[in-house]
Amino acid sequence: MDTQKIKTELGQRIKAFRTHNNYTQEQFCGIIDLEQSNLSNIENAKNLPDITTLFSMMENGKIEPNFLFGFFNSNLEKLEPIDYEILNLLVNLSKETKLKLKSIIELLK
Repeated sequence: MDTQKIKTELGQRIKAFRTHNNYTQEQFCGIIDLEQSNLSNIENAKNLPDITTLFSMMENGKIEPNFLFGFFNSNLEKLEPIDYEILNLLVNLSKETKLKLKSIIELLK
């Protein structure tokens, strides 16, 4: 895996977590003690976070390492950033809409 791909995937996961929790960049930066411009650069795949920032995201920001680094889910399948984006979209849907979407997805299999 090349460095740019690592930057991109990590940035997407951090942004997905932040937006799922309804944090603005400024709010999340206050929680993890990071400058907003640094978070923007991380989310936009311009920079990698340093080890201190990673630990702050996990400890203060409550990002699970499994989610942050895209480790395996309970079925030992590696989740891609698009999987997290889709999951984040699904979380905010009504139960009725989720059931309709489930039916559609089952038809697509």
